[in-house]
Amino acid sequence: MPPSPTETELKLALDPRHVDRLRRSAVLSKAVCTEVEVDNVYFDTSTRLLQRHRMALRVRRIDGRWVQTLKAAGEGSGALSRRGEWETPARVLRGQGRIDLARLAASPLPELLGKQKSRPALRALFRTRFRRATWLIERADATIEVALDVGEINVDAKKLREPICEVELELKQGDPAALLEIALELLDVASKAPPALTPIARSKAERGYQLLEPQPPPAVKASARGFVQGLTRKSTTSRALRAVVAHGVAVVTGNVELLLRYDDAEYVHQARVALRRVRSSMRLFDREHRDLPPSLADELSWFARALGSARDWDVIAGETLPLLAESIGSNAATALVAKAEPLRVKAREKIRDAARSVRYGALVLNSEHWCMTPAPAAAELLGDAAEPALRRGAKKLFNAARFFSALTPERRHEVRILAKRLRYALDLFAVALPKLATSRYIDPLSELQDVLGMLNDAAVAKTVLPQLSKSARLKKSAHAWFASFEPDRLHDAERRLLKLCTMQMPWK
Repeated sequence: MPPSPTETELKLALDPRHVDRLRRSAVLSKAVCTEVEVDNVYFDTSTRLLQRHRMALRVRRIDGRWVQTLKAAGEGSGALSRRGEWETPARVLRGQGRIDLARLAASPLPELLGKQKSRPALRALFRTRFRRATWLIERADATIEVALDVGEINVDAKKLREPICEVELELKQGDPAALLEIALELLDVASKAPPALTPIARSKAERGYQLLEPQPPPAVKASARGFVQGLTRKSTTSRALRAVVAHGVAVVTGNVELLLRYDDAEYVHQARVALRRVRSSMRLFDREHRDLPPSLADELSWFARALGSARDWDVIAGETLPLLAESIGSNAATALVAKAEPLRVKAREKIRDAARSVRYGALVLNSEHWCMTPAPAAAELLGDAAEPALRRGAKKLFNAARFFSALTPERRHEVRILAKRLRYALDLFAVALPKLATSRYIDPLSELQDVLGMLNDAAVAKTVLPQLSKSARLKKSAHAWFASFEPDRLHDAERRLLKLCTMQMPWK
């Protein structure tokens, strides 16, 4: 069977105010621009069979022609995606384009529809209309089409609209790394007024489907499995580092894109966890930054700090202070929650501002570009690196946690960080360790993290009380509650630390 036709592209959201600025960019000024009106209608079954199988089917009218296109699930890393694409002329009936399944016989669509008990009918769900300006860029051995789309997605039946203002870079031939290089040139970091371009992961079809949903989309999970997919104990640490950074940036990109449109604390949380896993892999595999450039490591740390600040206020305003107010039961304590909310909103807007910045765009694109560079062949194998790295991590944790209840909040926070680092290291080395023993050790380590997290959340909340209230009586009541809160958690943390100390470590 011949290989499936593949589309490789990169997507960037553009601030509508910067359309002219983009058009004047140096990389586009030397190329010929052509413009056309594009009208797409997307089809699916009543049960959204295609969406569930990560396919998108459309009929497009462009430049007086009708074409039909099926796009299938592929692989991607953040804003860069590769997926199957089948495009043929559409059937035209009474001047309108119609789906012709016979012409899509080489695609997976006929087989999918044929597996259903009764052949489902396809119906129009939503539409995209936009004006497309295109430039063809030649670079060395690569040819790239840059497309600027300005218009809207609409669902006529529900009168729903979402604007489109984005740039698509499609690889016509050559190395996919060229897409990232051209995108960085479009970003034009060195100019006085660069266009605001934000790497995005969702296609127009995905956004159209989302318009049909009553709820915002779920966060992209930063689960451990995704970071080590495809790795084995014989993988090198340099290959593992690229895999972890690529997946982490993809998780961040997906959640940041959603955060720019919807309001859900989980987007911030999952993006933050993803960057923690990335930075943990950097600490384990490339502490001296001999592989990953120090400048890129600094930028990853910058955005991790920005996410951390937003996440802290989400926890303070959404979890810790409501629990305090419920426990104290006073109107003044309830007022604390109301006073914390504007600060939470402000922290959320700061992360959105950071995500719209040229700095964030360059961070994502440079990270994805570095992940495509060849990995040094002389790197250590995961199977060889696991035992010494985990042994050092465990030793640091247990030494720092001695006499835990007597430690200051700052020292307890250090213990929490070391526990988190050990957990992330175990997740990364899991492919080189006995599966059952690793799972048995990770579970109590995760429980320890939860307890240490509660203690840290309380400590952080105490530090922000002066920003929220000047009432000495309220502060006294709050500190008394925190003091009553601590003993059980301290005892629980010590108990879990002792359990971990006495367990068989999976790396031995």
